[in-house]
Amino acid sequence: MKLAKILVLVILVISISSTSAFASSNGSGFADVDLTDWHVGYVLTLSDMDVVRGYSDRTFRPDGTISKAEFIVLAMKTSHRHYETAENEHWAMNYIRGAEEMGAVEPGEAKTMALDEPINRAEAARILVRTQLNEDTEGCESFIDQIDDYHSIPEDYQTYVLKAFAKNWISGYPDGTFRPANEVTRAEASVMLTKSMGEQAQSRMEQMLEEAERLLQKEVEQADNLRESILKEALSLKGTPYRFGGSSPNTGFDCSGYVSYVLAKHGIVLPRSSSDMYHSVEHISRDEMQPGDLVFFTAYQAGPSHVGFYAGEGQFVHAPSSGRTVSFDHIDNSSYWGPRFLTAARVK
Repeated sequence: MKLAKILVLVILVISISSTSAFASSNGSGFADVDLTDWHVGYVLTLSDMDVVRGYSDRTFRPDGTISKAEFIVLAMKTSHRHYETAENEHWAMNYIRGAEEMGAVEPGEAKTMALDEPINRAEAARILVRTQLNEDTEGCESFIDQIDDYHSIPEDYQTYVLKAFAKNWISGYPDGTFRPANEVTRAEASVMLTKSMGEQAQSRMEQMLEEAERLLQKEVEQADNLRESILKEALSLKGTPYRFGGSSPNTGFDCSGYVSYVLAKHGIVLPRSSSDMYHSVEHISRDEMQPGDLVFFTAYQAGPSHVGFYAGEGQFVHAPSSGRTVSFDHIDNSSYWGPRFLTAARVK
């Protein structure tokens, strides 16, 4: 049990260092947080300020809920209160006792609180206000009219919701409701916690967003360069004879052998068949297609049975069929390829 509790804390709460904040392949430090996500600035700020970390598989799981214990721990950490992992009891109890001492949690409340159950928005507001708010918020009652479902908020939580709302730590929904019983996701918790930390966190978030924008631009440039290089290699093989099962310019190519060969030159390994390729890549809309992207068709059999590279201006280059060579065709060719086009895809 002791080891299990320590592992829970290691997975859920222990901080990561700022040097690893942008270490993942998508630039964010987390496998499931993209630099274009709405919550990226908040997540990166808390990560960089040694407040949160991801799971052992390097995911953050932004859409997953956050438990009451986790939220209390993080709220205490954002208010610069740090404790050791509790042993032989719930892993968060040292933090919870600290929260009790400062009045953030009622004495003995932890005994009846379902610590590992998701925290809701009203409960989160109370914890935030009790751990972060040192000054009074006079006039917060004026915000009652801005919350359409204010009277659905349990009375014990109404003042805390108003104070958190007045400080803009927790905002309402576009329809004007607060929805106090809604469970808080990890992404939403990141927003609440970052906002509650004030100017220091806001300044750090601006820096993180600037860095994220720089990295995003770098990613875009690298992606453009990759597609350009892929297409250049693909075009260099024009005239290579078609050969069923072929995957070498020396012996010839079939469609997926041609694509596999070109991508392998760039360190990208996909399944060998066009059908398996189709199911292993990121599909994009036709409007998003750029030269160097993959294009899939249903040809000699139902489903994705043919693949090539988009070459721009409505053309694609591929290894078409027996008796032909690697060459161009038009995607919109009404007599064959047009009706058989399935989708485009992007490799990274």
